[in-house]
Amino acid sequence: MSSKISSRTKVKRTKNNREEAKFDKAMSDIKKIGILSCCIVGVLLIVSLFIDPNESYAAVVQELPEEFTSVMDPVTGDPEDPPMPADYAQYIEGVSTPKAFYGIDTTSSARLSNIYCMDRKLIMSGGRTYKKDKSVIDPSLAVKYPGLIYIIENGDTLPSNILNTVPSGEQSVLIYYINQIVVWWYLDIVNGYSTGPNDVGRDVPYSEPAAHQYENNLTVAEKTAILNDSTYSSYIKQVLTNAMAYTPGPTNPSLNDIDTSQITYTMTDEYIETSPITVTSNAGTNFINYTVNTSNSNIEILNESGISQTTFSPNERFKLRIPVSEVKDYEINFQVNVSGNFSVHNAYFYVDSQRPSDYQRALLGQILAETTSDSVSLSYEIPTGKVIISKIDSETGEGLSGAVLSITDKSGKEVYRYETTGEDVELTLPVGTYTITELTVPEGYSAEITTIEFEITEKETTEIVINNTPIIEVPNTSSNSFLVYGIGALIIIAGIVLIVVAKRPKNNAKGK
Repeated sequence: MSSKISSRTKVKRTKNNREEAKFDKAMSDIKKIGILSCCIVGVLLIVSLFIDPNESYAAVVQELPEEFTSVMDPVTGDPEDPPMPADYAQYIEGVSTPKAFYGIDTTSSARLSNIYCMDRKLIMSGGRTYKKDKSVIDPSLAVKYPGLIYIIENGDTLPSNILNTVPSGEQSVLIYYINQIVVWWYLDIVNGYSTGPNDVGRDVPYSEPAAHQYENNLTVAEKTAILNDSTYSSYIKQVLTNAMAYTPGPTNPSLNDIDTSQITYTMTDEYIETSPITVTSNAGTNFINYTVNTSNSNIEILNESGISQTTFSPNERFKLRIPVSEVKDYEINFQVNVSGNFSVHNAYFYVDSQRPSDYQRALLGQILAETTSDSVSLSYEIPTGKVIISKIDSETGEGLSGAVLSITDKSGKEVYRYETTGEDVELTLPVGTYTITELTVPEGYSAEITTIEFEITEKETTEIVINNTPIIEVPNTSSNSFLVYGIGALIIIAGIVLIVVAKRPKNNAKGK
């Protein structure tokens, strides 16, 4: 007995030891995973310290600074003898190492983003205060440059075959360098120095001493070298083609007028409701949403499902629900205001605050997400009239119940339906032509006329009487005929019997 207990105890201990070993191994694995995770997090934190959060040149921001200070790498030691633009961004086969030109926010001393030179013939320098000027699509500009928005928005990366031409540490500088070339060539196309990305154009000498000898930004020789370069040419040409075709949306987005002539109405005993109303604009995809409000708080604004709502997306429609009590002197008067909100991506020029004619105009490499609005008002003046509908017995003139009547407008849309109760029904309807149709005839009656067209006239009452004729029950003459024939037959038989009986006594007398 004791040996059996001992064996069981050993087995139990062995199992316990195994479970403890598994537990210890699991805890060890968890510790290793925890240590590895901490190491990974630590590495990511260290790496993040060396990542410039402003390297995304196409960052969309809600506002741009009113001014910033330009910075060049390296900063020139002699402000009176600044370097030439060609020293910083000039196309050389195989790509020389260009120098960065970027802006510092004067309020926070944080790097904003790279900036692009607009006028290569002018001076570029660090330490200059640049002030916000006009939008690249400003209507007051003699020539507008919407494609610059596209170039900045799509200039974050380059194809791998281009990025791989330089070490990873120089790739962000290469992105800036290629974008600067694209910006200059795009400006040359818009300003008429070439016709497109396949045209090297012409060299136009500058008439005064300057940092660059030509009026156009890129010379014929530079454009020719770019087109002949198998690494960059196809990418640059494609970006330029897309930039030339880019449309950022209207500068002044607005709502279109709302066509109220197509609005129809439906009725209940409590309210009049409009058909869905469509709101459109000239802004296309830049149309964010719109808000509707009315001058009368008793009028409800609804979505197409009949649920109260005041803010709508561009593809949604709204309806108005007007209480019948709002009909005053046969009219409904109120104002509806529709306010649309629009988003427009934009880019801005910056100019040197002291010598704007000598220094480059700058283009900050960030896109502004501007929000603008526009409103349109509707004056609702809906003239109405009344209709009184009587449903009666054509013989007695008494009201009938159980008839189902439907009223439709001139387009065939049903505006009201009800079942008669024997009482007259009085309705207020917008001015127009309507048709009333008897869908169900009361039991025991026939309809004289099933449809009646009537007119609602402003400030007048139209009376309509719909008659039903009682159905007269006709006796069953076929059963009566059989009864008459039967009675006649019985009379004939009875007569024959009487004649026979009457003759018998006479016959008996003769026999005697």
